[in-house]
Amino acid sequence: MAIGICLLLFFEPLAFGGVPEPAILILETSAGLLFILWAAGRIAGPDGQLAQSPLFAPILLFAALIAAQLVLNLSAYWYPTWEKSLLWAAYGILLFLVSQCLRREPWQWWFAMALTVYGFAVALFAIAQNLAGNGRFYWVYPNQAGGVFFGPYPNHAHYSGLMEMLIPFPLVFAMAAFSSMPVRIFCASAAVVMSSSVFLSKSRGGVFAFVVELAVLTILSAQGRRMRSQVKLLGVFAILLVLWLMMVPPSGLWQSFLQAEEPGPGRLTMLKDSLKMVLHRPLLGWGFGTFYVVYPSFRSFYTNLIVNAAHNDFVELAVETGLVGFALMIWFLYRLYRTGLSRIRHWRHQPRAGVTLAALVGCAGLIAHSLMDFNLQVPANAALFFVLTAIATTSVTKTGSAASRSPISSPGEND
Repeated sequence: MAIGICLLLFFEPLAFGGVPEPAILILETSAGLLFILWAAGRIAGPDGQLAQSPLFAPILLFAALIAAQLVLNLSAYWYPTWEKSLLWAAYGILLFLVSQCLRREPWQWWFAMALTVYGFAVALFAIAQNLAGNGRFYWVYPNQAGGVFFGPYPNHAHYSGLMEMLIPFPLVFAMAAFSSMPVRIFCASAAVVMSSSVFLSKSRGGVFAFVVELAVLTILSAQGRRMRSQVKLLGVFAILLVLWLMMVPPSGLWQSFLQAEEPGPGRLTMLKDSLKMVLHRPLLGWGFGTFYVVYPSFRSFYTNLIVNAAHNDFVELAVETGLVGFALMIWFLYRLYRTGLSRIRHWRHQPRAGVTLAALVGCAGLIAHSLMDFNLQVPANAALFFVLTAIATTSVTKTGSAASRSPISSPGEND
């Protein structure tokens, strides 16, 4: 089951971020088949009680809200609400399955290491395509959208969103005492390369989110007697990253930061228009997935293009699901961090705590980026985000000494 989830999460980013309709169909179908396989396994031989998660309650209430929009015909356009609800149901299934299947400490570690190796490989490919590309995806497929693409993503900001969620894993493992020295060296190298690709993508939101991640990781990891050593390790990482970027400079990045806003109406204008939409339907919103349908009626500028997102996931959620949906989202994030933060105290010596810390930092990066972009509207990134929330809140059971001393672990003193 864990291998199936891994393969699905690895496929979606490579399929142009999971945005094309065939990739969405594969995501939804695969999530449903994985759930059926899990249920069949439970029927054939029940393996203990169902694992509970603090995230289930806000998710179920949010599902009830969307069901009300559909059944009571509260949506401005029924079909987009139905379409998006199916996609988000797939995210919910993945969150549930991860909560049930990754309950043992070694499985979580190997899953996190698989994400590390995958992120390292994707970053190497993206850098190679950037330095020696011909303007085509995989050197084959033309960039029909005409935007700034990077790696397998049509939008460079969405590529950086993927990396933001993956970078904390090698970074935490490189700092942790439970990792052997070869693993720490590999993870440090992977973290530098993956981080540099965010700068090379020239995504301002990605760089901002990466800085937020480093700040969050510094605050959460630099506690107790080893505070100075953790800060020093992060400082060494920052120096290595700067040296690497000097070798492979991200040309045009600083000019994009100096440019205050893109040509034409920008994010601030769309934000103001979106807030007007919230005021017109403040309680239950206009309907899940209907932003692009309703927005033209409130748009304060002319364009012949379709504005398909608010460039702020929080505001877009408030537009589509009202203050009720927004409150459920805040509750979801509260329970995520309240549960996760209680489990990271011994992150240097316990793989379970280290994986939890990395997942929390990765979620924090995407949340920060969502203040100025729409990564949660990209299927590949949204699916990984909800998987990370499950990892951060899943109760782990140990299977004897092998669980606490995997082949990659080395003994360490207690905090």
